[in-house]
Amino acid sequence: MVELCRVDDRMLHGQVAVTWVNQVAPDAILIANDEAATNEMSKLAFKMAKPAGVKLAIKTVKDAAVLLNDPRTKKTRIFLIVRTVQDALELAKATGNQITTVNIGGVKKKEGSRQVAANVHMDDADIEALRELNSLVDKVEIQMVPSESKTDVKKII
Repeated sequence: MVELCRVDDRMLHGQVAVTWVNQVAPDAILIANDEAATNEMSKLAFKMAKPAGVKLAIKTVKDAAVLLNDPRTKKTRIFLIVRTVQDALELAKATGNQITTVNIGGVKKKEGSRQVAANVHMDDADIEALRELNSLVDKVEIQMVPSESKTDVKKII
């Protein structure tokens, strides 16, 4: 079961590995991103950043959906990490109601994007995907670290 889905363009890094893993207390971390799943250097870096005692899987978005839909994962507390809002939306659509809360963390600036919150930049396509995602899950919040206050995405969409 997905305890939390986090959108973070750096995916698994120190802040996520320490503060968010302590907050979520997952049995496993699932990184769902097509590029990361096929990049051996990325996979090695994520394996090095993984906290002890937590399993790690790095899958394409399609393969992550298959894994999440497998009945054998229902009792596993999963911390799902994706790079983009579009990846989160695709997984929310593919897994029914398994994703109930999405946390938006760091999303770096790119061409055509604008800052919508501290450390969160989105373009029109991101905002549109965020609107659709917000209609599919219970909560979508912006929060860099657990100690910060949460911002409901309804304020920016």
